[in-house]
Amino acid sequence: MPQKKLFTLAAAYALYRLDAQARRVTSGTLRTYRDRIEPFIRWCSEQGVTLLADISSSLLRSYLIHLQDRQLSSHTVNGSARAIKAFFRFCVAEELLDDSPMRRVAIPKADKKILPAFTVDDVQRLLAACESERDEAVVLFLLDTGLRVAELVNLNGGDVDLKTGAVWVRQGKGRKDRTVYMGARAMKQLLRYYLERGEPGEHDPVWTNQQSGERLTDSGVRQSLAKLGARAGVGHCSPHTFRRTCALWMLRSGASIYHVQRMLGHEDLSVLKQYLALLDADIQTAHKAHGAVDNMLT
Repeated sequence: MPQKKLFTLAAAYALYRLDAQARRVTSGTLRTYRDRIEPFIRWCSEQGVTLLADISSSLLRSYLIHLQDRQLSSHTVNGSARAIKAFFRFCVAEELLDDSPMRRVAIPKADKKILPAFTVDDVQRLLAACESERDEAVVLFLLDTGLRVAELVNLNGGDVDLKTGAVWVRQGKGRKDRTVYMGARAMKQLLRYYLERGEPGEHDPVWTNQQSGERLTDSGVRQSLAKLGARAGVGHCSPHTFRRTCALWMLRSGASIYHVQRMLGHEDLSVLKQYLALLDADIQTAHKAHGAVDNMLT
């Protein structure tokens, strides 16, 4: 092994990715490494720093300030800091470093902002703006199942039971399998999509590119939804907004938070508990309209 002082950031990162692949992390996790660690390595190179041993706590703080100066969201800066911290923790474990320079760097806090969900009117406008059976099926499917975009595009024909509405999510986040369900309207629209393009075989993709016929990609879904949102005049039209809306609407309809947690595949309740603040706003609105004293006593 090269001397610790001669180990480059790029070489250490290559080892980190190899270790991740050996542990069979998901493609989404590898993409996170690419999006959060590689920009840091490039920035260090621009500062004339290429060796792992030359990374200091002050350099790391400068990078985090650089991210904030670019007006990136607090969640992006927080996620980048956590990813870099994990990378240096790996370097220490592999004895490439004696100590992590991130140990003395505080992780910037992410704003506890609850991102918006769709209103019923938003969804009606999105459905009205759909220009294909596939896009309408995607809207209803995402809204009804709460799937992550990677889980959506990885579905094969054998993963969907059109008799029961069961959808088998294989190797979702954390490489965990789970079963979710869709209702009658989503199933009906999926059938309309199948009638148009042909029902997929057991190992064929459910969602395909309308031009190439190849499996639809994450970016393809995001681009399609962004265009749909623009036509409908609905902002924040992203896959995760459908996921948030699915969770919120189920909670509003009286579903147990534990059932929603299991359906969405959350490790813990911390994310779902954020939505309870939106439910509190629902209660406040309802009380203004139907409060006992103001409405019954004159």
